[in-house]
Amino acid sequence: MVFPYTWLDTYQIGMKSGRQCSPSMPVESHYEAAVCVFFNNFTFVEKPTLDESLRTFQNIEYGGVEIDFTKNNPWRSPGAAYIHSPCGVAGGNPYGCPEGAPEQEGYDCPGGGFSYGPFAEQLDFPNAKVTEWKRGSVAEAAWGIIANHGGGYSYRLCKVPAEGHSGLTEECFQQTPLKFSSDKQWVQYGEDESTRAEFPAYRTDVGTTPPGSQWTRNPIPACLSPDGGYFENSTECSDGTQFEPPLPGLSGYGELVSAPGVPTFMFSIGDYLQVPEDLDLGDYVL
Repeated sequence: MVFPYTWLDTYQIGMKSGRQCSPSMPVESHYEAAVCVFFNNFTFVEKPTLDESLRTFQNIEYGGVEIDFTKNNPWRSPGAAYIHSPCGVAGGNPYGCPEGAPEQEGYDCPGGGFSYGPFAEQLDFPNAKVTEWKRGSVAEAAWGIIANHGGGYSYRLCKVPAEGHSGLTEECFQQTPLKFSSDKQWVQYGEDESTRAEFPAYRTDVGTTPPGSQWTRNPIPACLSPDGGYFENSTECSDGTQFEPPLPGLSGYGELVSAPGVPTFMFSIGDYLQVPEDLDLGDYVL
């Protein structure tokens, strides 16, 4: 997420072009942990519940056999996968990589993660930016991609408990899933709202956890290859895309193997959210 500003975004980088992973903080045993490395790794679902029309990666063929290689990925049953932390874990692998393995120096896990990092809700963010929302209003939220693994997303709120953000739980977030206020989503290049372009969103409230909560498909198709385009020589998706792009130029993986970590997507993906009218006043985490 790039807007509202995250806990790590003390300099309010927000939606600036190509800066979706820039906010960072020092983490013990690693010089810096960027916002993009606070995640939950190696977590799966038992079976798909998402409608096939909302898939973001298609089957691959190997030896004449079609293989559904994403069937246990969390997005195939939105909200159902076990997670270590509702706010993300630095490095994504809090109990080893693989689980139980001793910690090693540096980024020791596949995909660039590391092991035994702290839980975000257990850290201090004294300069975190606070965004105010009004009950019953329409608010905006946006996120960015640097490695397009497909999937989708929802937005949820948890009221900060008496013990502070260290008391945040997944169960709390699941109590207040937010609804999208429009059937549109948008991309915007940097902070210039004149570049905002809207298009129809693909959403569902079927097969989601908690039941009836809304989930939205990532609108940016990766390239048709199983790696999504990471190993291609350009951003053009020469063999096609996983599904139809919403607008020209909105496709690809988001980075290339020739320049890992350098974003090729200069836009953020945004939505309009309905703030519930019956929320208690107070501090919340999105």
